[in-house]
Amino acid sequence: MKTRKFLSLALALIMAFAMIPVASLAENVDGLVNEAAAMRKLDNAWAALDAAEADALAQGMSRTEVINAVYTAALNLNTVDKDSFSDFTKDGFYFTVDGMYCAYNYRLRNELDKVTEPANDGIFTVKGSGSNAEMKNAESPNVLLIGPYYGYDSSFDDSYRNATQPIAEATGGDWELIQGHAATGPAIVEAFPDYGSVFVDSHGTASGSSTYICLTTSEGITQEDYNNGWAVNAGGAAYIDGRYIQHHLNGAHISNPFVWLGICEGMKLSGHGVTANALLEAGCGAVYGYSQSVTFVADLTMYLPSFTGSLMEGATVADAFQTMKDEYGVPDPRGDAYPIIVSPVDPYPANPDSEQTVYCEWMLFGNQEPIDITGFSLDTENADIYVGKTVSVNFNRIPENANNYELVWTSSDESVASVTGNKRKATILGVGAGNAAITCTVMVNGEVFGTANIAVTVNVDTTLMEALNVEGGTLQFGTSEPYGFEAITEGDRYLAKSNNAGQHNSTATLTTTVQMAAGDTLTFDYYYSSESNYDWYRFKANGTEVQKLSGTANSTWATYTYTAASDGAYTFEWSFSKDGSQNSGNDCVKIDNVAFSGDAGSADGDVDGDGIVSVSDALLAMRGAMGTITLTASQLAHADLDGDGTVTASEALAIMRTAMNG
Repeated sequence: MKTRKFLSLALALIMAFAMIPVASLAENVDGLVNEAAAMRKLDNAWAALDAAEADALAQGMSRTEVINAVYTAALNLNTVDKDSFSDFTKDGFYFTVDGMYCAYNYRLRNELDKVTEPANDGIFTVKGSGSNAEMKNAESPNVLLIGPYYGYDSSFDDSYRNATQPIAEATGGDWELIQGHAATGPAIVEAFPDYGSVFVDSHGTASGSSTYICLTTSEGITQEDYNNGWAVNAGGAAYIDGRYIQHHLNGAHISNPFVWLGICEGMKLSGHGVTANALLEAGCGAVYGYSQSVTFVADLTMYLPSFTGSLMEGATVADAFQTMKDEYGVPDPRGDAYPIIVSPVDPYPANPDSEQTVYCEWMLFGNQEPIDITGFSLDTENADIYVGKTVSVNFNRIPENANNYELVWTSSDESVASVTGNKRKATILGVGAGNAAITCTVMVNGEVFGTANIAVTVNVDTTLMEALNVEGGTLQFGTSEPYGFEAITEGDRYLAKSNNAGQHNSTATLTTTVQMAAGDTLTFDYYYSSESNYDWYRFKANGTEVQKLSGTANSTWATYTYTAASDGAYTFEWSFSKDGSQNSGNDCVKIDNVAFSGDAGSADGDVDGDGIVSVSDALLAMRGAMGTITLTASQLAHADLDGDGTVTASEALAIMRTAMNG
C-alpha cells in the first residue's frame, strides 16, 4: 500500500512537471536558488554583526563605542560592499550586503522597551456604528490603522486607536488595526486597496533614498526589495517604504485614500518624498507626513484632532490643513516637525522645513446639505501686536453648523498687517509699524451677506531695531515666542542673540520684511555655535533656505550678503533650532549690523533715481500717495521718508520743499 501511494505521488509530480516548459522550470529553480543564496549571505552577515554587538555590550562599552564596534565588524566582512557605507547618524549607519540594503540602528536594537511578544499582537476589526455616509473622494468608508511597533516601545499606546476610530464612526465604515508581528510587509500591501483612510503609527527612519516604516519582522521581503532599496534589513526587524507597497500591489485598484504618516521623519529632505510620491502613483489621493522627528504628544493632542476633525466636518484637505496651521502654527514648537501634504496638486516641497501652502481639494465626504448662515460675529474688534507676531481671530457663525457661506479676509495695508484665513479662523501677522483694518466679508451664493472689521495696531520692538540695524538703518524686526532673539551687549557690539540655549526641541526665530528692488542687497554679520549636525542656524528669504550651518564657528564673526533677484517684498528669517539634546557649543546664533542698501537713499527723495531731487520726484511721490500709480520697490524706498513702508502726501510735500530749496 505504501509503495502504491508513493508511486501515485511520484507519477502525479512527473505529470505536473511535464506541463511546465523546461526553460521556464529551470529559470524558476535558478531564481529560487539565487534568492536562497542571497538570503543566506544576509543572515550570515547579520550573525557576525550580532556577535560583535553582543561582545561590545558585554564589555560595557558606551553607545558610541558599540556602534563603532559593529561598524568595524561590518567593514571586515567580505560580503559587505566596502563603498556602501553612508547616511551615518547618531543611532548607526547604512550599508549593503551584496547590493541588499541594510541598516544598523542602536536605538532600535537596544534602547526601546522590547518584549518577547508585542502587546495585543494581531489584527482587530471594529464594525462601523454609523450609516454609510456619502463619500466624496475616498471610495471606501473603511479606516485602517497600521501599528507595527505596538508593544515594543512604551511611548506607543492606544492614542492613535482612539483618534482614528471616530473617523470610521463618522463614515459608517469598518475600522481595522494591523499591529505588531501581524503588520508584515505583505499584510500592509494587501490591506491598502480596501480603505479610504490609512494611518501609520510607527517608528521610521530616513536615508538618502527614502523614508521607511519600521516593521518588527522581515517576513515577506525579498532580495529584489532589498536590492532596489524598497526595503531595508535591520537584523530581525525591517523597514519598507512607499515603493515597496506600490510594487507589490500588482495593479490592484486603490480606493483613493488619504494617508497619514505618523512616523518619525515621515517626509525628511534626504528621502525627497519618495514614500509619498510612490503612494500617489499607486492611487492615493493625498499623503500627510513630517519632515523631522514627530512629537507624538503634539501630533495626537493638536494636529490629528484638528485636521481629521475638519475632514469629518466636510472640509477639503487644503482647508483642514489651514485650520490646523491657524490653530497651532508651523512648525510644531515642541518637536520642530513640519507638516507636509503631497498630492496631485501639491508636489513635494523643495524646502520641506518651511511653511507650506496646500491646494489639495480631496474630501472625505460628499457635498453636505447646505445650511444657511443667519448671523455671525468675530471674537475681537481690536488687535495690538508687535512686528513679527500674530494674533488669531475666530469666526462665530449662527447656527454653529452653517456651511453655506464663504469668507474673504483682506487687509487695508499689507505693509502693516497681513491676514490669512479660512471659514472658521484667521491669523493676522504684524508686518510693519502702523495701523490697518482687517475686514472679514461674508459671501453667500456670490452676494455679500455682511462684513466685520478689526482695528489692528502694529508696534515695533525698538530694542531689536537698535541692536540689529547698522547706524542709520530703519529695518523693523519681530521675534518668536516663547523662545526668540533678545538684544544684548557683548564687548563693543550691541546685537541680537537667540535665547533657546539648553532648551531641547526648540526654535528661536527673528524676522524682517523689506521692500526691495532688483539688485538691492541685505547684508548682515552672523555668528553660530552648536552641536554639529544636530542643532542648526538657518537663514531664509521668502521661505527659501539660503544658509544652513551647524557646528562651531571658532568664535569668529562672518558676513553674508543677499541680493534681490526682482522687485518685491522680501521676508527674511534667521533661526536657531535645537534637537532633543541640550548640549555642545554655545548653543546660539547672533546677528548684528543688518544693512539694507535701500536705506542709503531712503531719506533723499530721489524717487526716479536720476541722482537729484526735483519736482518730478515730488510728483511721483504724490501720485503714489494718492494711489493713481503703483511705485516700484526702489521708488518706494526713496520716497518713504519715515520708513513705515508707505508714502503719504506729507512726504510728497517734504520732497517738494527739498526740490524747491535745492
